[in-house]
Amino acid sequence: MVDALMNSVQRFQGDTVAGSDAAARSRSADSDEALRAVAQEFEALFIKQMLSSMRETLDSGSDMLHGGMSQDIFEDMLYDEYSKVMAKTGDLGIASLIYDQLQ
Repeated sequence: MVDALMNSVQRFQGDTVAGSDAAARSRSADSDEALRAVAQEFEALFIKQMLSSMRETLDSGSDMLHGGMSQDIFEDMLYDEYSKVMAKTGDLGIASLIYDQLQ
């Protein structure tokens, strides 16, 4: 997944050919927006890995759904959404650092 994100970033970095000034500005704005989105996705992926590692340290005796596959699926989806929300708030700042570095 990280390779796919890096390929997307490289594709957006290389997108600088323009036919006119207006088209160049439009394309530049689109690629900046796409680069921000990819950086935010990368931050969400990082946060999800962090939350998954934290989840492994929890006591299994206090499980909400008493363990099993249903709990694993639910928790994975829950932490996926948590990571997306946390990345959108920008509190960690990883996405902005990546964007600034690649811009």
